[in-house]
Amino acid sequence: MARAERLKLVVFDMAGTTIDDVVDGVPLVLKSYDDAFRRHGVTVPMEVLNEQRGRDKWTVIRELGGERAGEIFAYFNGVLLDNADRVGEIRGAGGVFRFLRGHGIRVALNTGFPREVAERILGHLGWEREGLIDSWTCSEEVGKSRPDPAMIHALMGRLGVEDPSRVMKIDDTAKGIEEGLNGGAVTLGVLTGTQTRERLLRAGPHGIIGSVRDLPDYLETMGYV
Repeated sequence: MARAERLKLVVFDMAGTTIDDVVDGVPLVLKSYDDAFRRHGVTVPMEVLNEQRGRDKWTVIRELGGERAGEIFAYFNGVLLDNADRVGEIRGAGGVFRFLRGHGIRVALNTGFPREVAERILGHLGWEREGLIDSWTCSEEVGKSRPDPAMIHALMGRLGVEDPSRVMKIDDTAKGIEEGLNGGAVTLGVLTGTQTRERLLRAGPHGIIGSVRDLPDYLETMGYV
């Protein structure tokens, strides 16, 4: 496992990791999936939808939506866009970004959201305008879905980081943890999403923390900074 003084980049997931997507008491992504499928006559159990968290949204809907996948995705995407300004940051996320940048570590985000949705959310949160993140990407942009590590590799290339052992990936989903491990990064799970500790542990992360706001203490306790 890489030590903190060697870290050059931390890649964070968005929804459930750095972004609180709970709207009106329910996780926006899961409810939007469920509403979109049901509206078009397709029933997908919630436990199946929850297992898809972290994956590219179009890939999920294409696999589960059958011949109506295009209509389902259009509705799903519209709901996310309509609610993009209702999400907020996971408490302390912005402070963690500042902490990392203060220690000379680049900060990036990656997501399974469509690019249009990610842009709307990031515009609402203002992290780019405030200079808190160095870069971001989405699975739509790189053309591959988690657990493929293509997004991590794209960010590494963009930010001039060649050695994956100098990268840390933080994610609230099993697919995101697998992505980090597949990319050779130090990988931590967080418990602010909809998947359980047990599910995340089965994915094999190097560690699990309660929330991103616990990351500075974790890095200090483990001797990373």
